[in-house]
Amino acid sequence: MKTYLRHQRGRTGINIVWIIVNVLLYTGTSVLLTFTTNAIFSRDMKALLLWSAINLAVWGTFLISNYFQAVFQEKLTQRIMIDVRDTISRMIVGSSYAQYHKQTTGEYLSEYVNDVGNIESNAIKNLFSLLSDGTTVVFATIALAAYHLLFIPMILFLSILMLKIPSRLGKPMTVATTEMSNGNAAFSNQVTNVLNGFDVLLNANKLSKLQELVKTAAKRYAEVKVSYTKTNARISNSIAALSIFCQVMVDIMTSILAILGAIPLGAISSTGSIAASIFNSLSSLSNDAVQIKATHPLFDKVIQGSSNSARARESTQEPAFQHALKVVDLSYSINGNKIHDHLNLTFERGGKYAIVGRSGVGKSTLLKILDGQITDYTGHVYIDDQDLRTMTMTALTKISQYVDQNVYLFNDSVANNTSLWANKQKSGDSLQQALLKAKVDFVKSSDQMIEENGQNLSGGQKQRLALARFFYSPKPIAFVDEGTSALDAETARQVTKQFLNDPDMTLIEVSHHLDAQLKGAYDQVINLGA
Repeated sequence: MKTYLRHQRGRTGINIVWIIVNVLLYTGTSVLLTFTTNAIFSRDMKALLLWSAINLAVWGTFLISNYFQAVFQEKLTQRIMIDVRDTISRMIVGSSYAQYHKQTTGEYLSEYVNDVGNIESNAIKNLFSLLSDGTTVVFATIALAAYHLLFIPMILFLSILMLKIPSRLGKPMTVATTEMSNGNAAFSNQVTNVLNGFDVLLNANKLSKLQELVKTAAKRYAEVKVSYTKTNARISNSIAALSIFCQVMVDIMTSILAILGAIPLGAISSTGSIAASIFNSLSSLSNDAVQIKATHPLFDKVIQGSSNSARARESTQEPAFQHALKVVDLSYSINGNKIHDHLNLTFERGGKYAIVGRSGVGKSTLLKILDGQITDYTGHVYIDDQDLRTMTMTALTKISQYVDQNVYLFNDSVANNTSLWANKQKSGDSLQQALLKAKVDFVKSSDQMIEENGQNLSGGQKQRLALARFFYSPKPIAFVDEGTSALDAETARQVTKQFLNDPDMTLIEVSHHLDAQLKGAYDQVINLGA
């Protein structure tokens, strides 16, 4: 949390000063109540009106100041939340393909929404609340001491009591918060899972399964939520009980001092109000401290992930591809089933290669290894002299691009889907050339909107837009895994020629049905499992 506060240290400092000013104004209203009460007891109408007017003026100033401070604090909080979410994004961007896929989309969504929301409400906002409560306790204690010095040791003793006991309740709250985070992730994951599979369930006449799966996940989440609420309620009630006890003790002390004539009768209302603000603040302070401590695992998860990604980026060498991509003694198994066994291959720069073979021999698997998506193999893959596993995905994607039959299109324009939000001034001609090479002849304008995941397009149209992405920003190595499978034979042939006719491009293509007319254009046809 300190990291994010440092990033906003100027605004944080202003907010702290503003909190102190508001606390002074609020405490002042309680002190002024003494003078109003004394005026009532003395039947002094002029004094009553004067002190009432002053009190109202202080109240008005407090309310106005409190409003603008609350708005300022919310803006500060949201700046910090943007920073936290940006940290999660940097973690994702800096991770490898394998690291990214250790978590599901639902789990990442839970981090962005639920975990960050928990950090916002239970850490950042509670921290500012804690500062306000702590300042209130200090100034209110000084105000009580002005009436009688005996209040100081009493408030000190009761404050220690209120802070010490709740601190022992921090561990259960930390556990409950971690369980809540995991429960949020599990629920988000299941909802994302079934919504993504809506079409599958619809076509199978199993939409009722969607309701069933979400309901089951909701029940599990509800159990976690109830457990969290029970823990939070136990802690909150314990703190509230302590607060009530302490206020009663101060009221008894105030009454005794008033009876003995040690303090004026008018002070009774003021001291009661001040004592209430002290112990209500201590109650809130104790609860805030427990909640803040409980969010430490969430901060640790975000910071640790970001640090790991940063280290990965730092260790990456500058990518280069001058000579060849080599597979040396590569073996790979899935669940004990050997897919590749001591495989040796060389792909020269600028060469055109087709990988064929029966279904299940590992064609696509090999392509994913070459692309860095799979790393748990034995042997080596070298780009020139650099081991592939020493490079991050960010480095690899500077020299290679993977094009497969699984296409995802964003809910955005054709231009942005093709260029992936590149500078439009730079991309005008390049965009049209890319669309032409991919045979994208079905759009009226580059500004034409694409629905989520291309729902308003056919499978072939989606695939052509995916191919246009490659042609817009071609890389030295093109990994094409059935990238033209949804196209008709002639269109597929024309698009494939664009790859084959580029002398600078290294094409490594996986195909179940290699075009007989183009077979002779490849430098090598590699038949796996032959």
